[in-house]
Formats: sequence, C-alpha cells, structure tokens
Amino acid sequence: MIAVLTPVHLTIGGVRLTPYLILAAMVLPFLLLRWMAAGPALRAPDLAIVALVLWQGLTIARLHPDQVLEFAGQQTLFTLGAYTAGRLLVRSAEDFAALLKLLVICAVASLPFALYEALADIPLILRMVAKSPFATFAENDYAARLGLYRAQWVFSHPIHYGLFCAFLMSPVVFGLGWALPVRGATAVALSAGCFLSVSSGAVLSVALQIILALCHRVAGLVGPPWRIVLATIGLGYLALELVSTRSAFTALSTRLAIDSHTAAFRTLIWQFGSEQVARTPILGNGYRYWARPPWMADSVDNHWLQQAMQHGLPATALLVAALASALWLVNRGSASEGMRLGWTLFIAGFVFSASTVAIWGEIQVIFMLLFGAGLWMAPEPAPVRRAAWRFTRAVNPPERPAHAPA
Repeated sequence: MIAVLTPVHLTIGGVRLTPYLILAAMVLPFLLLRWMAAGPALRAPDLAIVALVLWQGLTIARLHPDQVLEFAGQQTLFTLGAYTAGRLLVRSAEDFAALLKLLVICAVASLPFALYEALADIPLILRMVAKSPFATFAENDYAARLGLYRAQWVFSHPIHYGLFCAFLMSPVVFGLGWALPVRGATAVALSAGCFLSVSSGAVLSVALQIILALCHRVAGLVGPPWRIVLATIGLGYLALELVSTRSAFTALSTRLAIDSHTAAFRTLIWQFGSEQVARTPILGNGYRYWARPPWMADSVDNHWLQQAMQHGLPATALLVAALASALWLVNRGSASEGMRLGWTLFIAGFVFSASTVAIWGEIQVIFMLLFGAGLWMAPEPAPVRRAAWRFTRAVNPPERPAHAPA
C-alpha cells in the first residue's frame, strides 16, 4: 500500500514505472510459484481474470504490435499482480480485517490534505513531489463544483480518490464488527472523502451501497434477500426502460450527475462508443481513432464501454463473469454475514461506479486487491476422490468355491 499510494514515477527506456509496478514485477513471480505449490484451488474468478489479461494482450498484439510488451506487462501487474496478492496473502477473517484497517488509516489520514485541496485548490503532496527529482501526476484543472475544488490527494484523478473512500465504506462498516459509534465516525470520515472529490460516481456509489444494505435488511424479513433485491432492481430497470424515451442507462446517468455538462457528455460517449463496439465487437478498436464529433475528447467515462471499445465484448464478458462467479461463491460460504455483505456491497458499488468512470492505474490496483482479498470467504471445493485401481492375474478369474477359505 505504501508503493501504491506513493505518487511518483520515472521513465526508463520510454517505459513509465511507478513504485507499485517495480514492486509487483519483483513479487508476482514468487506469488505465482507459491500459488502453484500450495495455494488455494483455482476457481472460476481466477480463470476469468487470467483469461481477461490474456485476451487484452492478444487484442493489443493484433492492433498495436509495437506496444504489446509495455501494455501486457503493465496490465498484468495492475490486474493479475494485485488480484494474486489479495488472493494469496488474505486467507482468513483476521487477514481481511487487517487489510481493511490499514486502508481506513490511509483514508482518514488523507482528509486534512483533501480538505485543504478542496478549499485552496492546492494539492500539497503532489506539489512537494514535483519539487523532487521524480515526476508525479498532473494537478487537475477542473472548475469548482458546489463551492469546492476537486481533491485528488495522491491519485491521478479526483474521482479515483473518491472511489478509494467509497470502496471501503461497506466492508469496514459491516465487516469489522466495530462498536456503533466507531462505525458511525468511520462512515462519516469516508463519506467526507467522497464528497471532497466532488465526483458524482463516488458519492452515488456510497448512496447505492446504503440503499442496497437497507433493501437487503428489509428483504431478509420476507425471504431470500438477494433474490428479492435483484428481482426488484431488474423490474425497476425494465419499467424505466419502457416509460423513458431514452435508454434507462442514459436516463439514470443524466439525472444523477452533479454537473449537467458531464451528464450530456456521458450520453454522447455512450452513443458514439456503442456504435464503435458494433463495428468492432470481437477484437475491439484498441487505441485507434473512433468516430465522434471533432470537438469531442477521446476519453471514455465508462469502464464497461471502454473495455468493449478497446478489447471487444469478450473482455467485458470476462470481467462480468469474474465478478458474478465471485459473488456467487462468496455468498455460499460460511464467513460472517457482515463480511460477506460488506464485500458484496463493495462489488455492487464498483459495478455502478464503473459505468461513470474508467478504472486504471492505482485505483485499479486497489480494486483488484480488495476483489481478490474477498475470495477467502468462498467455500473450498470438495476434494476429488478416485476409485482405487484393482489388479488381477486373470482377466476373468475363476469363482472361488463356497467352502474354500478366504
């Protein structure tokens, strides 16, 4: 976590390196060897994540052969490196709680810096690093929203700082079993971090987690809670799709955005991005030009759409398969209900947030780490028992007489 939250990077041979990338390049081979020697059994999420990394590398090799080594190396470390660390190094409730406590300490320690940045538009840590021999992230130049500047703390984008706080909300509040006053104070601190980023995706992710937690509690009084909640969400989305003149996704994203200009831009991204996916559905379009108005930037504020545009629909399908299979396995486990609920709501918050922002870099590492760290709650598969082999001298041995001794 020290490597992830250190906002410095250097360029060697045209390759951008961060403390995390250097650390992961050294550690990942040993983690993989440990997994093969005595690690947990491979499950569906593991296979889906490995397939995702391989598919992304394949599409870039096909579309941008000159960039395949750099891309494949970085994506393997950002995705598989962080996921493997969480999967192998967090194997119990105590491990999971220790990781969450460390992340909460980091989030609470960020608040004074984020508050000062939101009021004065001065990212203190980034400016201190900028005076050193190392390079750091560019300061955001967004206009103030709601009377506040957008705090990014040590991340490349303000929404990534907001997501960092949002990701921790449910696992900490429901999973650690702290006393109610401590949980309340922690929830307020994390909510403050989300608000100081002034990012609708982060704020709404927290709101969604709270709503889902309440719905889960109420639905549990009637029957299987998650089945009732999912059925209700599906019916509500279908009803909105039928009564709205636009797609349900467009209607929701337009009404829930803090900035109306951002909402209109996301609508255009969805329109022209979907048209590009229809043109290149299998291997995607990579980093090549995609048709859009000349005044429109090439950024795609939708992780699901970005994956489909760059790497084809199989990449999006593999990520969805990894998340869905992990949710199924974890909620069939015997871990405490609080930890399972908190981790499930964290995944739900990510699914929603990823529709409003692209996930890359350090926040991608933190997500994959927490994602892999929750799979200790999945029940281990039953060992496969094979029938013992039997050997005899004759293919059809004669029957023993009834009076013969055994």
